[in-house]
Amino acid sequence: MKYILDLSDVTDRDELYDAIEDQLPVPNYFGRNLDALYDDLSEVSDSWDLIVKNYEEFAESDPQYFKKFKHTLKDLMVDIPDFTVHFSSEDEDEYDNGEESEYDNSGDDYSDPDDNYSDSDSYDKMD
Repeated sequence: MKYILDLSDVTDRDELYDAIEDQLPVPNYFGRNLDALYDDLSEVSDSWDLIVKNYEEFAESDPQYFKKFKHTLKDLMVDIPDFTVHFSSEDEDEYDNGEESEYDNSGDDYSDPDDNYSDSDSYDKMD
């Protein structure tokens, strides 16, 4: 299944979780944290192609949490073979399903299981 998570006007965590609840098939009891996001999306049995678009404002307003959000999605890609994530700028109308689409503008490779992120074990803990 193809899902689009449009983060237009998302500037904080509450708005992120509002968008997730409105646009993705998470349960009513969704825990509104990154651990719950990982758990709920990892239980979906269908293959997923998740497109995250218009993320720039959120990435700028809360860069630490956006990085942790990206790491959660990266972990899902590593752990679930049929789960892919693509980041799209607001100007892009088409989404490339090829290998390059697994890179966002930062150059991080979300398909590389050897990519080691030191803070990925404490998603919701902010320094």
